[in-house]
Amino acid sequence: MVRTVRSKRKKRRWFFPVLAILLTAAGAILFRCPHSLQDIGRIVQSAVGKITSFSAGPEPAEPVLRGTIYDSNLRELAVSYKLYSLFANPVEMADRGQIAKALAPLVGLDAAELQARLQATPYSTMLATNLDEEQAKAVESLHLSGITCKADTVRFYPGHTVASHVLGFMGEGVGLSGIEGKYDSVLQGVFRKGNIPDIDFQGQDHLGENGADLVLTLDVDLQKMLESRFREYLSASGTEKGMGLVIEPKTGRILALMNQPSFDPNYFWKANESNRVNRIYNHQLERDLIRPIVARAAAIERQGLDGTKVLPPTVAAPDYGFSGKELEAFEQQIELNGAVVGNWTLEGAKEQNQAKASEVTGVQVGVTLASLANGGWRITPYVVDSVYDHATTSRYGRSPDATDKLYVLAPALGIQIRRELFSTWKRQKKNGVIFTGKELQIHPEGQFSEYSMQNLFVALTPAEQPRYLLLIATEKDHLLPDPAGQRRRRISLEKLGRGLLADIVQREEAPLVAQAPPLKSPENLRQFFISKRLSLKTTLHKEVTPVGVMPQMHGMSLRKGLQQIDKLKLKVRINGSGRIVAQYPLAGQPLLGIKECVVTLESR
Repeated sequence: MVRTVRSKRKKRRWFFPVLAILLTAAGAILFRCPHSLQDIGRIVQSAVGKITSFSAGPEPAEPVLRGTIYDSNLRELAVSYKLYSLFANPVEMADRGQIAKALAPLVGLDAAELQARLQATPYSTMLATNLDEEQAKAVESLHLSGITCKADTVRFYPGHTVASHVLGFMGEGVGLSGIEGKYDSVLQGVFRKGNIPDIDFQGQDHLGENGADLVLTLDVDLQKMLESRFREYLSASGTEKGMGLVIEPKTGRILALMNQPSFDPNYFWKANESNRVNRIYNHQLERDLIRPIVARAAAIERQGLDGTKVLPPTVAAPDYGFSGKELEAFEQQIELNGAVVGNWTLEGAKEQNQAKASEVTGVQVGVTLASLANGGWRITPYVVDSVYDHATTSRYGRSPDATDKLYVLAPALGIQIRRELFSTWKRQKKNGVIFTGKELQIHPEGQFSEYSMQNLFVALTPAEQPRYLLLIATEKDHLLPDPAGQRRRRISLEKLGRGLLADIVQREEAPLVAQAPPLKSPENLRQFFISKRLSLKTTLHKEVTPVGVMPQMHGMSLRKGLQQIDKLKLKVRINGSGRIVAQYPLAGQPLLGIKECVVTLESR
């Protein structure tokens, strides 16, 4: 036994030095390889790890689909579907003609065309895409040798541009912005309470094993109506930039939120940077737009509970006699400049801290006016209302302590300010209050100047104890007069706001929705497949074009890279985040027969 042990030790002493030499040699060879080959190896390794093979039909143990995002009435705003692609390996086929005849009616292709495609190539080829689960099951039931289906999931936004800045978008199965980005872990399934602390999970910590859905405070009908009317107004007035929101001042619930121009999350990579700007949180407005309201609120506070009613400002005492510093002190008291970070995005706080002293954001204006209208409570607005967990079949609502509240005015004085604040502005027959503001700014830039005309409309209803706050703001970057055609069709922002306010007042409160979300909407599913198959038909009927080559994307942002390859109609797999550091196929490589590319990103 002693000799045996010594023998093994000798072998180990011989083995480890040789292994070290081999590893050193391999490392030296790899180090001398071109960086492109190293990148290809890393990309291929990452891509292989993501590719999943499926039999012809669904596997029994598939991961749960990404959770659905609903509006307050459980109507789908974002939903995931499972699609299948049909592949054929001609080497394994016996009678291609019979196989083509069997498959043709299931996938909606001509049998002769299908047979020709099978006979034209000896390699594995994709025969059809965008097959639903029923089609995949039908293919599987035929038990055809050499025929397989590959499953994939696709995110669909039925409303297209509706509430796009709130919903955000996805890339390669990962949420990148808005609700999709902030609550990616919740929508993916299997999460902890810490991933969404605003929700009361009644003592449970681990959820989402069978998937979870999010229910928002938005009303999709109200959202569509506001966005449609607002786009019409912007087009008629020759304005492109605008924002708006409808909020409950007492609770902070956001019922609708607009950002124009907008984008379609289904094709987010086609949107330019301007369209994807979340203006309500990041675009700066001149604080002088609401200076009359702030000055009057400060004057009412100065009079106190026992003081007489505040008189209008005069030429001798504009802003009720307050100096600029005194108004700034009151603005600090009511937290006009305070950062507002909703429970649907982390964007905005950093931008607000960098804003100029004369500027505020749209959401800061909304929160400030809401606090003056609700008796002095500064409440952070929110858009995520509840979570439905499929494993426990329960819907969990917001925690009572989730809404941040801060008293910026003494309770009794806050009520007095709410009662007297808007008495000098226009009242609607529907017992509402309307305030408008306009600012023209000139910013010298060397020999030139930049002009900005901002308009604000605010409405509160009912006047005594406001239940709804409507805020709309627009910005125009060119000078008057407008073109003659636009001038004839133009309506005022106040007229638009009055019409929207009337519709909001007449809006019927929706009944309490069911505890559990309904089955997926068949109409949305039909719309999804129609759009997919129309796109496929358009592709199939296009004239034959020369073979393209892979563009150079190294060093670009993901958005610019996607814009480069969008026209090539390639499926894109994305690894990492940051800027593009590697790509496959390589730049300049012909794309004959290539349907997919892999992009690797790294943060600097």
